[in-house]
Amino acid sequence: MPRIVFWIGNNFTHYFVAKGIQDLIKSENYAIIDITNRQKKFFENQKIVDFKEKWFFHDNIHEINQKPDIEFLEKFENKYKIHLSKLVFSERIFSEFNEFYKFETDEILKILEMECRFFENKLNEIKPDFVLMFTPYMHHEALFFRLCKAMNIKVLELNATRFSNQGVIDFDEKIKSYEKFFPNTITREFEELRQYFHDKNIFRQNKKSIEDSKGNLSDLFYSAYDYFFISKNDNLKTHYGYYGRSKFKVFKNYVSDVNRVKKRKKFIDKNFHKKIDNGRYILFPLQTNAESSLLLDAPLFTNQTEVIDQISKSMPIGYNLLVKEHPGSVTRSWRSIETYEKIINTPRVIPIHPDVGIIDVLKKSSLVITISSTVALDSLFQEVPSIMLADTTFSMIPSIYKLKEITNLSEVIPNMLNKKVDPKDLEKYIQFSEHISFPFNPLGFAQKISDYFHFSGKFVDTDITEKDIMKFISNEGESIKILSEQYVKNMKIV
Repeated sequence: MPRIVFWIGNNFTHYFVAKGIQDLIKSENYAIIDITNRQKKFFENQKIVDFKEKWFFHDNIHEINQKPDIEFLEKFENKYKIHLSKLVFSERIFSEFNEFYKFETDEILKILEMECRFFENKLNEIKPDFVLMFTPYMHHEALFFRLCKAMNIKVLELNATRFSNQGVIDFDEKIKSYEKFFPNTITREFEELRQYFHDKNIFRQNKKSIEDSKGNLSDLFYSAYDYFFISKNDNLKTHYGYYGRSKFKVFKNYVSDVNRVKKRKKFIDKNFHKKIDNGRYILFPLQTNAESSLLLDAPLFTNQTEVIDQISKSMPIGYNLLVKEHPGSVTRSWRSIETYEKIINTPRVIPIHPDVGIIDVLKKSSLVITISSTVALDSLFQEVPSIMLADTTFSMIPSIYKLKEITNLSEVIPNMLNKKVDPKDLEKYIQFSEHISFPFNPLGFAQKISDYFHFSGKFVDTDITEKDIMKFISNEGESIKILSEQYVKNMKIV
């Protein structure tokens, strides 16, 4: 009988998976649960899933004001070959993006030590055959993921492909077979490939439901009412991600943020271009601050203004650099005006307004340079080659150049400006994605959970009842069954 550890976060997806797998096979189930205090009450008492044991992550992180055991951390790092500094010191909660609490270095290292000890002890105790979780988003999830890999525990992480409503399990391993995969049809022309990309783009398909959720004023009202008048807000004592978040500070920050966003948007509207004149351009798409594709995938390149400066100095003399602001940056209150001024004042940089469509910008560009943005993939469908600084789930495509040293940029750019995108590269990537995926939309499913349980993502620390859970299972039973069956298939359990 397989031993399975489910990582259950505020998303709840893998709680529903645990229920689905329980209905399909006999297994010994365990759970590490990373949720807020109000949700904890449900998981402490629930009987829907039979967990042999379960642990609440934040119960194991406490007394962070003690001295960290550096010797232990050094031994842990060497034993498991996990670069701890890259993980923990790129965490958004421990960075300048946290406006409520400034962590001391020793506090960060003490938190890291307790995380390492907790994960190592439980994995040694359980000796699981499988771990089921989402692709890591925060540093502690990535730490757990990498530790499992180092201990030769099979991790089946759930991710989305870049096309259609398709999910993929264990992409980290499946991608290793990419070189040996051969497409089985005639290569389509670029026009057909572009149409496929337009029809199947997962982010375009999910955009409407996310925008609808953000625009729901009733969710905003009820979430605010719940937080200020019902919630005890006791997470600020038990969850380090909530430290400093008193109701007064949250309200004060919200009011300040409204004014800050208005000022920044006014600056953008005044100084960023909505029209691109004819010329020779290279594109650098800005990525939203504090996103996992930067912090986890490219921790050495989180300062995007420095990267812009390097590109500006490395371009051939006849080119200008289009720096496109990401429309999603509004969710991070845009960037500081000081940051925008640095970008604008960089030689040969032309700032592009977030309202300008990325395809319109790509049509004006000869090359894309990005840290880890999906624009590097988008560009190939417009026959524009790209350079990436980080490894991603698509950086192995030959029409994308993976830059190993940024000091080599001035040598690589001229070669890539002359490179032609081969439609065979896109055909292979599309067919490979279809081959390893199945009909399930991880992003769409997560959004449904957010809409149903968390005021469309506006307030996570909500009460949960068994009635709520069972109603959601009833509504989404078919999707849960599909995902659970795919997990069983990937575990190769008959």
